[in-house]
Order: sequence, then structure tokens, then C-alpha cells
Amino acid sequence: MRAWRFSRMVLVLQLALLTMVAIILLTTAYMGAQQALEQGTRQAHARDQRVLQSLVESELRNIRRYSLGLVELDSLSRALSEGDGSAVSAVLESLQGDNEAQHIDALVVETDDEAFVSTSVSLLGTPLPLAALSRQSAPLSTWTTVNARVEGRHYSLLRLTRPILEPSLGQVVGRLHVFVQLNDNFWITNALQTLFGARATVLSHDDAVLDALARNPSQLDALEVLDGADGPVVTTPQGVVREHVLQVGNSDRYRVRSLLPGDSFAALRDTYLSSIFYATVLVLGFGIVLMLVLRRLTTRALDNLVRYAEQVPLSGVPTPFEGGRFLEFNRVGKAFEAMLTRIRERDKYLSGILKHSPDLVFVKDLENRYRLVNERYAWAVHSTPDALLRTRAEETLDEEVVALATESDQQLLHELVPVKYKTDLHTPDGLHRYLVTKFPIYDDQGRPYLVGGIATDITGVTQAREQLHLAHQVFAETSEAIVVLDDDHRTLLSNRAFGEMSGHDESRATAAIRDFLLGHPEVTYHLSRGDRWQGQCDLQQSGGSSLPVLVSVTSLPPTEGERHHVLLFSDISSLKVAEQRLERLAWYDPLTGLANRSLFTLKLDEALQGEASTETAVIFIDIDHFKDINDTHGHSLGDELLCQVADRLRHCVQSRDTVARFGGDEFIILLRGIGQEGQAMAIARRILRNLSEPYELGVASCHSTASLGITLASRHGCSVEALIRNADQAMYEAKSLGRQKVVLFDPSIDERHQLRLRYEAGLRKAIDNGELYVLFQPRFEITGQRVVGAEALVRWQSEEHGPVPPSTFIPIAENSRLIVDIGRLVLEEACHQAAQWAEAGYPVPVSVNLSPRQLHEGELIRDIQGAIQQAGLPPRLLELEITETHLMDNVDQVLPVLHQIRAMGLGLAIDDFGTGYSSLTYLKRLPIEILKIDRSFIADVPGDVDDEILLGAIISMSHSLNFRVVAEGVETEAQRDFLEGLGCDEVQGFLLGRPESPGRLLGRLRRCDATASP
Repeated sequence: MRAWRFSRMVLVLQLALLTMVAIILLTTAYMGAQQALEQGTRQAHARDQRVLQSLVESELRNIRRYSLGLVELDSLSRALSEGDGSAVSAVLESLQGDNEAQHIDALVVETDDEAFVSTSVSLLGTPLPLAALSRQSAPLSTWTTVNARVEGRHYSLLRLTRPILEPSLGQVVGRLHVFVQLNDNFWITNALQTLFGARATVLSHDDAVLDALARNPSQLDALEVLDGADGPVVTTPQGVVREHVLQVGNSDRYRVRSLLPGDSFAALRDTYLSSIFYATVLVLGFGIVLMLVLRRLTTRALDNLVRYAEQVPLSGVPTPFEGGRFLEFNRVGKAFEAMLTRIRERDKYLSGILKHSPDLVFVKDLENRYRLVNERYAWAVHSTPDALLRTRAEETLDEEVVALATESDQQLLHELVPVKYKTDLHTPDGLHRYLVTKFPIYDDQGRPYLVGGIATDITGVTQAREQLHLAHQVFAETSEAIVVLDDDHRTLLSNRAFGEMSGHDESRATAAIRDFLLGHPEVTYHLSRGDRWQGQCDLQQSGGSSLPVLVSVTSLPPTEGERHHVLLFSDISSLKVAEQRLERLAWYDPLTGLANRSLFTLKLDEALQGEASTETAVIFIDIDHFKDINDTHGHSLGDELLCQVADRLRHCVQSRDTVARFGGDEFIILLRGIGQEGQAMAIARRILRNLSEPYELGVASCHSTASLGITLASRHGCSVEALIRNADQAMYEAKSLGRQKVVLFDPSIDERHQLRLRYEAGLRKAIDNGELYVLFQPRFEITGQRVVGAEALVRWQSEEHGPVPPSTFIPIAENSRLIVDIGRLVLEEACHQAAQWAEAGYPVPVSVNLSPRQLHEGELIRDIQGAIQQAGLPPRLLELEITETHLMDNVDQVLPVLHQIRAMGLGLAIDDFGTGYSSLTYLKRLPIEILKIDRSFIADVPGDVDDEILLGAIISMSHSLNFRVVAEGVETEAQRDFLEGLGCDEVQGFLLGRPESPGRLLGRLRRCDATASP
């Protein structure tokens, strides 16, 4: 680290302190002034908002009074009563020059049969459909907004509608519509420009600019800064940009943006910058003066002391300190001189010990850095003493050595007594073992601050002891029997394993070996020759039985003229048994004793290669609902059932046939001499009847069925793979037809299977290629007037297959993990669209269906959180739907997940209610808000008494549990009226809305909102 002069450090600290104080004071004043200006700007904005509203309402109030006078004109009401259209047009034309009507752009008199339109000059050349706009329903005597798009341009008008009454009878004979166009309306924008004193003014509606006025066209661009701002007022270099809201009566909200001069902010900034500059100059001048004073006082004294410390010799007695101008510095120099003298004396003693010691000596600090090492230690770790100083131990030693050293250091510092341990080091002479002794070194306050250590080399002693102990253990504990003989075949040594194999103790070992050699002269022959030999023999045991052994003969090199021989006996009886067992396991199922897949394939291949190959049939069998039996009764009883199934299958066929367990609960039968469909079907039906009989499983009795698929070699293939595959497909076809059936393979089955595979492959590509898209079906309150939600529905437009209905690809996705990826895609798209609708002012909840696989996936909660956060969607605008059948079948597993979802603030709904078997006990435990009645209960009401009673009970029960009730599949007005009478809360169906794109649904939301406005 770079060293600093004392005077410079003091100067830097003084300058930093003064600069900080100056900046804090100036910044505080600047920020206070800025806040005051911004507060004044906001107050002016609020004041101008009131003035703006008052100005526009004042102008339109005159138009209201004028329109009231028009509807009271006797000539107008008389012309309408008499049906005189020319008179009506004449009255309207006479009003064109009226000064009080100068701000009215159009007048429309509407009757039940026709409409009379009169426009001002401002609408000349603008083909607005005023007659059609007049027929749109609107409240009377209040201003409303009418929007139109003509030739690609957005028009927005204010409309005031008043009834025209016949004076004598008070009967409504027509309606007067007064229109004020806001597009290019000079009197409004000019009034706003004059009112605010603005440089630029823009009037807009629904992101469409209606009118703009600016002194300089470039000033209009500055108004766009409000698009991403948090508030209605933003200060920019061009001035202050403000946004006001203009609303008259029940009209839409219009935005008025204006650019006002902002000279006060510029003046404040210039003043702040100039103050900062002068303060900086003042601080620098003061710092320079202070630096010169400190340098003058301290530099010479400090330099004298530093020079003495730098000139200390590496050896010998240090030179005396000469002193300086200041007493304090002189005392420091003398103390430093005395300390160096004492250190030199101790260094002479220590260096002699370290240099001549054969042990490794080291000293470390508490940060594990070397402070002292001798040459022997540095040699052991492949380094030098100078290179090791200040380096950490882990930079030099192996990981195992460092770990052991760290543990001993912790023990030493905790107990404060010397510790000993053994460790290995890779020295230049190879691996050496050391006995390490560590001890604490204390400072002047009696606290340990260093760790000392001495390591003694014990490699030779350790190796000799370990080898001797290891050899004894190996000889005594090995599982092979070992016998050492001399040249006369006398037993010198034998281990425990030989006594266990032969049944003779050590005293009988010589006799047992001689009996063995007499019975096996080939062993004696190789012993006499000193050869290495290995072979299989029988060892006679003490009880008279024989044990198969593998014998190895080895002659050791002669020692002092004597030769020794080693006999090694390995028990191979278990290998003999294992060979037999492996042969059995290779071809037969260990549970049922039936042939396994390998043996069946071999038998089928032999049958197809024989002369009667065409008279071969294959029956593929799968036990129905076997998983339920395992889950209900346990796997042990499930295995017992499989054994009984195997026994029944054996009795259903002849001895020439082959019955095999193909895996799990699947069995397969090879029928020989069967070439006709009727023969195979007869055997299959017999199997079906036998497998349908009750099973007695000891502690339980249960029933089961099976699904069978048949293939004939004469019709369905001549290869092993084709017959098995086609039989398997026929079996799955039987399952799809309701189980407990026999199906003979047909090529159409394979075609459907291949089509399903193509759909699955196409579906995998569709996710990556963007072929999946999401539509939204609106959900309405029971009156059908307001959209209260939308359900996200996935659709597939395949490039290969065209539009694929959900009833086709959803089951395929459910049977694979694709449904998880599709569900994640729908969830993200639904959150994205819901967030966009909310930003547009229509916070409509969106519901997404969860598949059973998603509920059991560990990533569901993370997917939901990611979709919400990425879209920026409030959790309350997302609802998740779970089908009743899956929910009730897995309620204990799903319930914790549902509570997690509710804790996130999301809504939960039960879908297709009524198709499962719900329990009231579980229903009241579920954290749900919405219950959606399945469409099958709605289709026949009103009219079906049973369905009417069930619907009433479901709605009443749901309200008792505080659930909102949604009726699905509502397609007629009679159904909606009936459900409204029962108290149903919401409806969903083709009557009110089909699935549609996000844009069309947004348009529907806007129309519903406009209709619902008073």
C-alpha cells in the first residue's frame, strides 16, 4: 500500500471536511429552493385544473341554455308533430347565423323515422356519421362522449341530448342532439393556451391527439416526457410540462398537456453552480496555507527519525541515535536504539539453534502466516526461509496437511497446552511422516499471539511397524485359507480361514495337508518342481464331506538355503450355487416363476422359424387398475395377486404354450398351433373369465379384471417385434374401450397410434414454433351487463395438421409432461394480457386451468410467481381453476399447495363441479372462492326437474360456504333467467360471449363500460 506524508494526510482530511460542509450547506439550500419551486408548480397545477374545468363548463353551460331554448321553440315542435321535414330543416338552417350557437358544430333532430342534420362550417369536408351517432343510446340532458373512426382517423365529440315535447299534450315528438367536435377545435385549444400562458398545448383522448397548438412545432415533442412520468408535473430543460384532465358531465376523461416556461429552475441551477465554484476555490486556498505550515513544523523532525530507522544494519550492533529538534522524536529514537540492541542478542541465540537443528522448526501468527522457519523446514516444503516468511501455510502445504494443522491450532489456542499429532509431508526425498509438537507463544500481556512448532521425522519407525502389523492382519483375517509348508510338506503357518474350511484346528493342520496332497498328486508334483499352479480341487473336511476349492500353489524364493511353499485355498461353493441361480434368473421371473421377457422372445423366435410359423398367436395381457390394488392392499398382497394370475394363466393354456411375465402387471402368452381368429378369441375369453374371478389374498379378498390384445402370425406380422408391438397396441385399444375386453389387432389401431404419435411430436414443436395461442372467454355477472372475469383457453393452429381441437391435443399433453410446458405458456400469456387490460383501466381477473401434472410439479409455485412478477400483475387479478375430480381424488396432497397459492393473494376455483364426488368435509377445508357448475347440469334447464333441484341445492350450499357460483355453458336467455332466479352469481357461455382474442375482449370491456356509465 502506498504511504502518505503526515502533512499531506492532514491537508487531505481538512480539504475533504471543508468541501463536505460546503457541499452539504449549498445542497441543502438548493434542494429547499427546488422543493419550494416544485410545491408552487404543483399548487399552480391544481389551481389551473379548477380554472380549466370552470372555463369549459362555463362555455358549455351557455350551449346547454341555448339547447333548452331550441327544444322549446314552437315552430320546431309543431314541425315535428306535423311530420314536416322541410320545416324542421328550415328551422335548423335559420340557426346557423346565431351568435349564441357559434361553438356548436352540429345539430341533429332525431325522430323514430328519420334524422335532420345541420352542421357548422367547422365540419365541412368531415364525413362524420352524425345520424348514426345520434341513434346510440345515451342519458338525457347531460354531456356524453361519442367516438368515431372515419378514414383511419379518430374523432371525439361531446353530445348533449334533450327531448322535444309537443306543447299541448307534453308528448315526446323527437330528440335534439347538440354536438361539439373536439378535433381541431380552435376556440378550446386557444382558450387553454391563453389560460395557461403555455408555449404548447395538446388535447388528446385514448392516446389519440385531437388538437395541438404550439409556438414552435418542436415544443410539442417535449410534452411526451409525461408518458413515463409518475406525476402530472415534470420539469424539463424546455420548461414545465403539465397534464390536466378535462371531463364534462358524463363524458370521457380528456387529457390536456401544456408546456410552460421554467426560467426559475434554470436560475436556481446557475446560482447553485456558481456557489459551488467559489466555495471550492476558498477551500483550496485554505488547504494550501495549512499544508505549508504543517510542512514547516514537522517535516525535518520526522525525516531524521525515518532516516535512522531505514539505516539499521542487518547484523552487528546498531549505531547510536543522534537526536533532533523535538524532544518527543528524540525519545522515540533512543527507545528504538535500545530495542534493536536486545533483539540482536536474542537473534544470535535463536539463529544457532535453528541452523543446526535436525528437526523442522516454525513459528506462525494467528492468521496462519509464517513468521520464522529454519532451513530444514523450508527444505521439507520445497522452498527457502526467506520465501516462506509472511506466506500462509495453505499456500505451501497440501489440503490434508493444512486441515490437520488448522484443527491442532484451534485445539492449542482453546486449551493453551502443547499438542502433538502425526502428519505426512512430500519432501524432496519422498513422503516422510513427522511427529509435530506445537506450543503457544505469549505476548507481554500474557495472550497467545504466535504458534510455535517442532516436527521430528519418524518415517522409518512408522513404516516398519505398519508393515509388520498389516502383514499379520492380512494373513490372519483374509477369507482365503493360507498354509505355509517347508520342503518336507510340514505346516509352518496356517491362518484361521484354513481351520474353518477344513474343520481341523492348528494342531491337525499338518495331517490335513498330507491327506489333501495324497488325494491330489498333481499338487504334490508342482510343489516338488517349485512351479506356480492353480486348479479346482476338493478339500476333505473333518465331518467327512468335501468342499470345492480353488487351489493356488506358489514357491517362495529360498532364504538361507531353506525353501518355503504357500498353498492358497478359495471356497468356490457359493460360486457354484450362484451359477445355477444366475442361469435361473436369466430366463425366469423371480416372483411368479414364469418365463421372462428374454426367454419369451427366444421361444417366439423359435416358433416363427419353425414349419408351423403361421400357426402362432400372441396374447398380451394387462391387469386393470393394478396400481389401485397396490395402493389399497400394499405391495406384498399385490405380488400375491400376480402369483395367482400366473397360476390361472398356466391352467388356461396347453403345456406346449409359453406364459411369460413381461414386466410389472403385464403378461404375454405364446400360443402354438393357433392359426384362426376364433381359436385365439376362445382362449382369450377363457382367460378373461378366469382372471375376473375373486382373488383370496389371505387377509383380504379383491376383484380384478384384465384387458387383452391378440395378434396372429398369419395376419399381423412375421417378426418377434411386430407381433409383440401389435399385441401391445391391441391391448391398449381394449383399455380405451372401457377395459375387461379382448381386441384383435387391426391396422387401424396402429394408424391411430401413429397419428397420436405424430400429434405428440407436432405438439412438442408447436411450443417452440409459436403455434399455440390463447383466447379468452368472458365471464359475466348474472344480469349479463358487466364482464367480471375471463377464462384463458389454449388453441393450436398446426402448420402440418391445421387447427387441432383441444379435445384432441389436451389428452395427449396430459399423458406426457408437455402439459406442464403448455400450462406455463398459458399462465404467462394470461398474466401478460391481464396486466395490459389493467393498465388500460379494465382490471378484469383472468382464470387459468391447472392440470393434475402441474399440481404435482415442484416448480408450480415458482412458475406462478415468475409469471406475475414478469407481467407486473397484481395477484388478485389471477384465478386458478382445478377440476373437481382430481381435487377430490388427491385432496390431502393438493391442499398444502392450494394454501400456498391463496397465501400469494390469488383466487381459487373448483371447475366442472358436479362431475366428481365432493365431500362437504373437504369442501369447507378448501381455500377456494369460486365454484363453477359443470355445463351438463345447465343443458336441460329449465325443464328437467332433477337438474333444477340439483342446481338449487348446489347454489344454496355454495352460498352457505361463502362461495361465488358460476354457471358454465349458458347458451339461452331462458337458462340465464332461471339461474338468476336461483341466485346464481355469474354466468359463462356462448349466450354472452365466445372465446375471443385479447383485442376483441378489450373492445367488449370498453363497450360494457360505456353502456354502464350513467
